[in-house]
Amino acid sequence: MKKILAILVVCAMAFTLFAACGGTGGSGGSTGGGTTDGGGTTDGGGTTDGGGTTDGGGGAAAGDISGDLLIWIDNEDWADALIAAFTAKYPDVNVTYEQIGHTESRAKVELDGPAGEGPDVFHFPHDHAANAIADGLVEPFPADLASKIESTVLTPAVNTVKSDGRVYAAPFATENIALFYNRDLVDFVPSTFEEIIDFAKTYNDTGADKFALRWGVNDAYHNYHFLNAFGFTVFGPNMDDYRNPGFDIPGVADGLRFHSSLKEVFPVHTEEADWDNTVAAFQRGEAPFTISGPWAIGDARDNGINFGVTKLPTINGTQPRCFSGARVMAVSSFAKNFPAAFAFVEFVASDEGAAILYEVTGMLPALQDSSGVPGLSSNEWLMGILEQSPFADPMPVIPEVHAMWEPLAELFTFTWNGDMSPEEAQDKAMETYEILLNGMGLSIHD
Repeated sequence: MKKILAILVVCAMAFTLFAACGGTGGSGGSTGGGTTDGGGTTDGGGTTDGGGTTDGGGGAAAGDISGDLLIWIDNEDWADALIAAFTAKYPDVNVTYEQIGHTESRAKVELDGPAGEGPDVFHFPHDHAANAIADGLVEPFPADLASKIESTVLTPAVNTVKSDGRVYAAPFATENIALFYNRDLVDFVPSTFEEIIDFAKTYNDTGADKFALRWGVNDAYHNYHFLNAFGFTVFGPNMDDYRNPGFDIPGVADGLRFHSSLKEVFPVHTEEADWDNTVAAFQRGEAPFTISGPWAIGDARDNGINFGVTKLPTINGTQPRCFSGARVMAVSSFAKNFPAAFAFVEFVASDEGAAILYEVTGMLPALQDSSGVPGLSSNEWLMGILEQSPFADPMPVIPEVHAMWEPLAELFTFTWNGDMSPEEAQDKAMETYEILLNGMGLSIHD
């Protein structure tokens, strides 16, 4: 089984935005000793060069790593476990943490870093990396640590945190969506969307609020694959050309027509397709199928639902590709203790760090080979997520990706609700995208 897992993970291209997890509380501390170095010159083997670059960190001996270290993490239990294991290895480091959401941390570092109040280490979604690098918020990794990350972490994930050949963060967790099915409500695992459509013809009962498939019908992340199945790849074949969003190609219209046809399966307005009426309904045992990601596993499991997870069904014979995402850990350019910061990031991305991540949070590690993570190979639900992983593309990392989400969602919203034809929705999406792009000082006509 471990060999199977290793093969799957090596093939995996999964990694975009996790649902935030964690408990309450503002900050916490750990054991350890030592003092901060108080400035740009580190005390553990690396000295800043005046521009924020350091050559200390990766691979340093435990005795060379000391001082205070501040990390921003959004899960209290995970932070406690990481700190306990890290300080056992580096007893001269005094680690404290503040509970900061991973989707909020980059913007907060931009404000707090220059004021000397930011963290040494923080984490964020991979699609924040381009802006973090461009804005000078993250420190490039020392060559030895960069090489180690490139050789052990999923290559597509690492590519999202590289610029000019340098690595700026360590991807540590990966995700993508898949199809969830309730074994007590269905006796088959669909391999095609056409099978779900046929099943809905006999299962659905509008009066009883019974619908075969419930999902967020206009969420851009969860519906991108419907357009991809008809030839759409946002920002061109390499997903890196902001002048080519692709919303206006013929395949998008075809994809929208298929997507809208599924209203026969789930006949609701987009405003009714919220979490409680879709994924949460599946987690309560009220729906045979839903489309979601690893963040949906916990509640369904805890509720005792007899469910499985598999790759997305084909559409007209085509295996659709979805978005994938990753969480990444980086060292702030404003860090006060670079050696300890790089050592901490290295630890998070290690086999031991991956085991802690999985044990405490249930997240899927971003390692090329996770076969050494205890319990992962026997987790059938995450193995189901991995079935879709070879058919998942990293969310674009160009800064202009932030102008993509609204028009992409509009495509699904206006056509599903019957407000626009596919072609009208395409025109509207292109108009919205250009307006948002103009706000960034850019244009598709550049």
